[in-house]
Amino acid sequence: MITFDHIDLATFLQDYWQKKPLLLRNALPNFETPISAEELAGLSLEDEIESRMVIQHGEQDYELRRGPFSEEDYATLPEENWTLLVQGCDRLLPEVADILNDFEFLPRWRIDDIMISYATKGGNVGPHFDHYDVFLLQASGQRHWHITHQDCVEENYIQGVDLRLMECFKVEADFVLNPGDMLYLPPKVGHHGIALDDQCMTFSIGYRSYRGQELWDSLGDHLSEHNLFKELYLDPAMRPGINPGEVTSEAAQEARKLIESKLQDPKLLQTWFARFASQLDQAAAQQLPEPLNAEETPELTDFIDALYNEHGLIKDAVCRFAYTDIEGQTQLYINGAIWDCAQTPAEFIRLLANRNFLTREDIANFIENSHVQALLFDLWKLQYLVFIE
Repeated sequence: MITFDHIDLATFLQDYWQKKPLLLRNALPNFETPISAEELAGLSLEDEIESRMVIQHGEQDYELRRGPFSEEDYATLPEENWTLLVQGCDRLLPEVADILNDFEFLPRWRIDDIMISYATKGGNVGPHFDHYDVFLLQASGQRHWHITHQDCVEENYIQGVDLRLMECFKVEADFVLNPGDMLYLPPKVGHHGIALDDQCMTFSIGYRSYRGQELWDSLGDHLSEHNLFKELYLDPAMRPGINPGEVTSEAAQEARKLIESKLQDPKLLQTWFARFASQLDQAAAQQLPEPLNAEETPELTDFIDALYNEHGLIKDAVCRFAYTDIEGQTQLYINGAIWDCAQTPAEFIRLLANRNFLTREDIANFIENSHVQALLFDLWKLQYLVFIE
């Protein structure tokens, strides 16, 4: 877990999480980046990987380029003032995904991805604010961060720039981060980070943000998909002498009561939100592994033998596992789907959802259970779980 140097975890969660920024010196002591700048640039050459480049030409003159890039693109870059950003590096490199194990004090299903940026001296992406929580881990080199709470509104942006940058940026605090240092920023805090050398690499561990409209649309989709809202609207008490064209406030209140009747169903809401929270975005869904075909799939007995002999199983980095405990039933969710495992021991479902990998010793406690065997076999055939090498 990351080191909270001058406060404890309880204080961070109560006073800082989604409330105010926090600088954490030496949050990951002796941290060494698992990827070099050259390797990061190599990822940006790939078609299926989301990458961007930001070049600053003047004080408020920024150019945004989108990948995939070529070696020729890099050959023509200036010596300073540019930044490369690659999204979803935790889905691409197990060594990067391992960093998430240091953030187990927050729900894993809240994580969006780890974006890695490399910048030459002076490189930056401009002053801006985000709508999500982020931990900015300095992986190598130095970066000078400036932050502000002022003017973090949609209207405050520089016209004529592809990036949504803040036009007015009044610095309230600044920090120079060294390798292993980390800056936590809640939503809507302005920040501007400038590389101080040509070794500057920053890992952005971002957490998902949910707009109300997104939640509302998703709930409606869930109700429709499972045919869960069949109740009929009923009129309020009618009186003589109505205005036939008027929609009265009483009629609107009856509609509200009908909608609220669903919002008062805790089982419905928990089931829907677990599906929503474990759902993959479009980019991640395209990175799901290919399932095994019939020729590649052995018999269940051969798979069970492997469970006894291999080191264990590890989740594919793209997949999202979650569980709920509802009315005495533990339900598993994977990638937005409700998984059929009603007979699987609740203890195992929780273990599967909570852990990034299962060791042979973890599995040994449940390996004789036929429902556990079937669940693991199904997930292995989908390649959502693979054997640890």
